Amino acid sequence: MKNNEELTLFPTTPALIGKKIYLRSALPEDYILIHQWFNASDPQSQTCHFVKIMTPDERVKKMKERVNPEDEGRFVIAAKDDHRLVGNISYFHLNMLNRACEIGYLISPDERGNGYAREALQVLINYLFLELNLNKVYAQTASFNKASIKLLESLEFKLDGTLRQHHYFKGDLYDDLVYSLLRFEYGAPS
Repeated sequence: MKNNEELTLFPTTPALIGKKIYLRSALPEDYILIHQWFNASDPQSQTCHFVKIMTPDERVKKMKERVNPEDEGRFVIAAKDDHRLVGNISYFHLNMLNRACEIGYLISPDERGNGYAREALQVLINYLFLELNLNKVYAQTASFNKASIKLLESLEFKLDGTLRQHHYFKGDLYDDLVYSLLRFEYGAPS
């Protein structure tokens, strides 16, 4: 249980506060920084979908024009010690009939290797299973993204399947891997 003082320090729900980080809803203005991280991370390596090149201002404008879809939640990952943004994480394709959704994440290139992605995933998964009562979360990653594969497997995600030659990157086609975690398999962080 979080203490009352801690709950007033962070602009989010108690369910989204971890040990070193908290998640808060992403604001359109946050997308300037997220856009910079995405571009610095070689955009086409982050998704198997076509990436339209745009400026940070165009990205912010696009996010301001969005109607908040009910099938997704977009968050920034903030460090508790100084509230700096270290990444973003989201769930999407929320299907309440099947009680499942897909998740995605991106950590600032300067903040990788500090455990922020792992803790943010634990906090979000805990929220999705315990607050939204989902049964399954899943993630798709390129077969060349060894760091993401290692992270998902360390959290007990299981390989559901392979989308063969599904991800075009730098002149070659790579497999995309679909990983999932079921609620009964998840050991909530203490």
